[in-house]
Amino acid sequence: MELRKLSETYNPIFKRKELSFFVDHISLGSPQLYDVRKSLAAQYSADEAAIYVLKLDTRTGTNRTYGEAQIYDSPEAAAKIVPKHIQARNAPTRRKKEAKPQKKK
Repeated sequence: MELRKLSETYNPIFKRKELSFFVDHISLGSPQLYDVRKSLAAQYSADEAAIYVLKLDTRTGTNRTYGEAQIYDSPEAAAKIVPKHIQARNAPTRRKKEAKPQKKK
């Protein structure tokens, strides 16, 4: 998975970086939101709790996903500003859980 930024601006009012990026994922499925967050945290040396991915969009028939993210200066500032449904979507507990064995009838 290779993440490249398209644009980056700093919003001093909300104390955050606003990013547009794309991810090339050749021979792989669409990237998971949590994996994109980890990649952004590593690339920007930021705390994962201060990064929120707003949108991921994979174009049909391509190996490229476009996305938008916000990197806040602190997790506390993010918790005050980011809507609750975005916080829930980016929660680490939302990652895929192990599949439960199905009962046979």
